[in-house]
Amino acid sequence: MDRITALRARRAGIIDQMEALVASVAEGEDMTAEQVAQYDAMKAEDDKVAAELARAEDLERRRAAAARPVAPLPGSTTAPQASVPAQPAEKGIRFARMTRAMAVSGGIPRLAQEQAEAWGDSGLFANQNMSNGAAGGFLVPEDVSSEIIELLRPQSVIMRGGPRVVPLPNGNLTMNRKVAGSNFSYTGEQQDIGATGISLGQVKLSAKKLTGLIPISNDLLRSASIAADRLVRDDIVEGSAVAMDTHFLRSVGGDNTPLGLRHQLTGTAFAGTNILAVTAGNTLASITGDLGRMELALLNQNISLAGAAWVGAPRTMMRLRNIRDGNGNYGFPEMQQGRLRNLPFFDTTTIPINLGGGAESELYLIAFPHVLVGEHSGLEIATSTEAAYKDATGTMQAAFSRDETVMRAIQHHDIGLRHLPAVAVMTGINWVDA
Repeated sequence: MDRITALRARRAGIIDQMEALVASVAEGEDMTAEQVAQYDAMKAEDDKVAAELARAEDLERRRAAAARPVAPLPGSTTAPQASVPAQPAEKGIRFARMTRAMAVSGGIPRLAQEQAEAWGDSGLFANQNMSNGAAGGFLVPEDVSSEIIELLRPQSVIMRGGPRVVPLPNGNLTMNRKVAGSNFSYTGEQQDIGATGISLGQVKLSAKKLTGLIPISNDLLRSASIAADRLVRDDIVEGSAVAMDTHFLRSVGGDNTPLGLRHQLTGTAFAGTNILAVTAGNTLASITGDLGRMELALLNQNISLAGAAWVGAPRTMMRLRNIRDGNGNYGFPEMQQGRLRNLPFFDTTTIPINLGGGAESELYLIAFPHVLVGEHSGLEIATSTEAAYKDATGTMQAAFSRDETVMRAIQHHDIGLRHLPAVAVMTGINWVDA
């Protein structure tokens, strides 16, 4: 397993170098001969390491298949449960099973593998890169963490919208951002062509650390129940989705937090055109006019509405769903199917309804093909039976005295815009049912 871990780490380093080399080439330009040679050399090295890794993994699979069952650890289920499959088809269950096994075993991969065997999950940890952390932590294998990321996408409105997800080599990525395009004009014979060009800016992504603490009963962790697996999985997914949306949408940014889409427009030339104030009134006519203004803000900047979506608070959604014209007909009948003016509508409680010192909210129109979400280093899990944590009321609790295990989840990511006017924001919204 140590050899597999080393080979995987070596291959990841080569791929990071390849990605960094490709990212260093400006959009629309070709690699130089030297860059092509460097890329080919790294590709050959990656092929060589991949072949070595395949042989090592094959040997590890054979060793796992030939392993004898081990005795269960104290306090664990004494016999495997036939009703729990060794490799569950339901997404995220392998992650939950591995996490619980690591928690019960004190974060020691070898004991976690034995615990999984005692639960009837033969081979659950085979071929997995279980990197030890400082406090019983491990980096969730990519094939397992990808299932959690896949489940996270429909929970988070930002990820549900379909942004472009890019890797962050070494935790950082800088890309060109188009500010203004070339201008073309007709000229006469022997007249000079006016010099024009594309004005470029930069979008810089740097990995920000998202952390969460999840206390879970040790009695539940010791169980091999599929219900326990779902609880562990769902707590991670739901908590991550809320935190991501809160910061990806409205965070003012900082050294440790992403700059939300709302404030990426602040202080730019597009603040005046894409941050709009709501029209007074709460009528179908005023609301329709405001929605059109938001669409026009994108269209005037040559931003296609293909792939765009609305994002608003549940209160805003209910007003748009219930509003009727003078004849009693729904003003926006497609809202009954979750669409507004032929675009998806996503609701989230992470958009406040108490802004402006009162009961105001905001509505977003986001062209998601221009949104970049950078991800780095996957999902990291650590467990502790002695940790202290604050509950929802702010009261300090001790995991040891409560017979709990506190799980800590860490992700690294950031968000940016390839084209700044790809977001329109309507502020001061007080659309409520009359």
